[in-house]
Amino acid sequence: MLPEMDMIDELNTNAGLDSFDDMAYQKELELCKKVGADVEKLKALKFNALQLSEIRKGITQKVDVTKYFNPQIPWTAMEEMRLEMHQKVDMSEYRKQGFDTQQLSQIRQGILDEVDVSTYAQKEYFADQMKQIRLGLSKTEGVPVIFYLDPAFNSQQMREIRKALQAGIDISGFARVEMPYLKMRAIRKAAEDGLNFDQATIDRYNASILNQMHQAFVENIDISSYIQQGFDEEQLEQVRISLKEILPIDRFITSDMRGDAIREIRFGLEAGIQVAKYADPAYGWQQMKEMRLGLEHQIDITPYCNPYYHADQMFEIRMGIEEGLDISKYSSLMYTARDMYRIRQKLLDEGAYLNAQAKAAGEKGEGEQIFTKLEGRTVDDRMAEDMLVRRDEIISVESNNMICYMTLPLRRDGAAYTEKAVLGFLTKAKVAFGIDYNAIADVVKNKKIGHKFVAAVGKQPVNGEDGYYEYFFDTSEMAEPTILKDGTADLSNIEMLRQIKVGDKVARYHKATKGEEGYDVFGKELVAKPGKEIPILKGTGFMILNDRVTYVATLSGSIRMEDGEVHIQKLIVLPEVNITDKKIKYDGTVYVTGNVNSGSEIEATGDVLVGGHMESSDIISGGNVIIIGGCTCPLRGGVDAKGNVSAKYFEGATVKGRNITANFFINCEIFASGLLKTYGRAGIIYGGTANALYGMEVAHLGNKSGAKTIVNIGVNNQILTRYNAITKELSREEDELSALDSERIRIQEVGAGDKRIMQWKIKINAAYSAKELKIKELKEKKAALEDEIGKGRGARVLVTEVVYAGTYFIIAGIRLKIEEDRKAYGKLTFKADIENESIVAI
Repeated sequence: MLPEMDMIDELNTNAGLDSFDDMAYQKELELCKKVGADVEKLKALKFNALQLSEIRKGITQKVDVTKYFNPQIPWTAMEEMRLEMHQKVDMSEYRKQGFDTQQLSQIRQGILDEVDVSTYAQKEYFADQMKQIRLGLSKTEGVPVIFYLDPAFNSQQMREIRKALQAGIDISGFARVEMPYLKMRAIRKAAEDGLNFDQATIDRYNASILNQMHQAFVENIDISSYIQQGFDEEQLEQVRISLKEILPIDRFITSDMRGDAIREIRFGLEAGIQVAKYADPAYGWQQMKEMRLGLEHQIDITPYCNPYYHADQMFEIRMGIEEGLDISKYSSLMYTARDMYRIRQKLLDEGAYLNAQAKAAGEKGEGEQIFTKLEGRTVDDRMAEDMLVRRDEIISVESNNMICYMTLPLRRDGAAYTEKAVLGFLTKAKVAFGIDYNAIADVVKNKKIGHKFVAAVGKQPVNGEDGYYEYFFDTSEMAEPTILKDGTADLSNIEMLRQIKVGDKVARYHKATKGEEGYDVFGKELVAKPGKEIPILKGTGFMILNDRVTYVATLSGSIRMEDGEVHIQKLIVLPEVNITDKKIKYDGTVYVTGNVNSGSEIEATGDVLVGGHMESSDIISGGNVIIIGGCTCPLRGGVDAKGNVSAKYFEGATVKGRNITANFFINCEIFASGLLKTYGRAGIIYGGTANALYGMEVAHLGNKSGAKTIVNIGVNNQILTRYNAITKELSREEDELSALDSERIRIQEVGAGDKRIMQWKIKINAAYSAKELKIKELKEKKAALEDEIGKGRGARVLVTEVVYAGTYFIIAGIRLKIEEDRKAYGKLTFKADIENESIVAI
């Protein structure tokens, strides 16, 4: 079996199973069957997946698995027994002494490392403590463990002392039992970077403040005045970041503001808004956040600039303003946030603009205003009143009261209609707006009796337009390369970068408009929905001018739009890079107009653009990488980018990135966290391993010579390995937590009369708390990996030309070897059939 295809024993990612535990269990049963185990017996005894793994490994290593063939034995104990037999280490003496499984493991490893295990093979040490002593005694480290042999040190303290001794740091100032390990770590790490705290500083400040002092030292920032003022660690962190970004934070903060509040002020300064409106100790940080968001969304926050509002009340008012609602309906302090929410939702459900209804009902229409000026009752008045009796016969109102149709019937007295009579009738019928006087005059003049016509039309409201940005640079994605007649792609036409100079306009904001009101034929006001303001422009390398709408670049460099944010980065342009040059390490974008020659190194926080060819070099990028001339790495080298990677071709390189594209990949190790794609009908991937989380699009896969080409789509081995390691580590930690819990119960039964027992109880409780925290962190990591694994489900390989024999597919953990060439005839898609545990081509 190929090593690259030997998928993780403890895990299979078949999406059709209900849980990862089920996946692992089914996979282990299959593997146990392959090594000759009685699968039915294993199922009957209800071993779990990890126990099955130990049985399988024991059979493979030819040890006596009957010694631990018991589902009541935890898998960690099985593992220890298996390793003892396989490594031929006699642990019987230590087992008699009652050491637990994890302690036995540390003793066994010490024996294998040929260290004096008697130093730590004592019941008073936990397994974690034993590990730190064992590592210190090992030949690779060989530090004087005498400094941390006191069992009163917990394992984390022991680790920090060991690390410090290993680095040659003076530990006399902190190797004390009463000092928390986090403080030890802060002192050690600072010393490693050349900052040695004096004893007074160590004794005075906690770990978090020491960490801030260390970070400021590394960044060459002076925060000493803030430390003297008594700022805590959270405040110091925000001040330090602000000073690093050269923000005028001093003008707006006071020492009685919490770190969270200072953070909100920093966010506001970074966004270029008027933070003075909320930089007041009277506001809590959550209130500040609502005011900051309002300013960023470019609304008037005055209605809720009141420290008596709770933050959640501010939120409801802010949302109402952004939604164009009449917030006076609920902005009173008498309403709770929950009340405000209910009223706001009601306003939204009713159309959000019902406030005009009552007003419209009391207004007089245009016709009514005219006729109220007439004194006394005239012939026209009496005719209008007569018409009103036949109202339903004369008028009909449709389209939500927006159109009034009229039909003048033949009068019984034979009299002719007059314009004044008809208008008077409409007024009495409350049809007072949008009257078509010309149409009425025409019907009356030409005596169009029985003719249906439109007498009045309402006016639809014109909603306001949302605010929008006008950009002064090309915000589109980089253009796709030109596909040549031979089927390959020409990258030379790709716009490598978009440059900008300091002071150039980046964007201009056009504010939202209020819209134009409307009305129906009865005069009911139809309020226009005002346009919404959108948040201020986010990104780096620019600022907003005092007009609050114009954005300009604050530095010269390259500009790009990414995920709705504008980023301007410093730019360095180099003719070429050679091995004789120092490593290029740049905070910004690196543009090499020529070649990157063998042995070179480039590391940039932004994009890396190469106009020529790259050979046997390393590029690390915090953004995208484009190599116009292609990349050849026969000896070593490759690309590691957080963004997308494109090149004319890659040969012998290791390529990591989000979406990765090229004409061809030959003998490469590819790791795409997104999509892997070749250009045109000549695109080729052959040799090496191609990993892509979301899938692959390629013309030719493999080659005629049958070169081994491994395609791993969806979840790759690295993710599986990490998941498996976390699962095992979590199981071990839970096993140790169970052992600690048992010890806690035992001590409670013993009682608290003995001082030594009380100290042991304190130690057990501290270890228990630390273990709980570690388990919580591992569970969060496991959940994040499960989410990542989920994203890889449904991944497919699209082939447009041919798949050659010698190509191996791994999709969702299912393997397929292509035994003979297969032509695509337009399109051939390979995907996993989870239910039948196979890969199908359609």
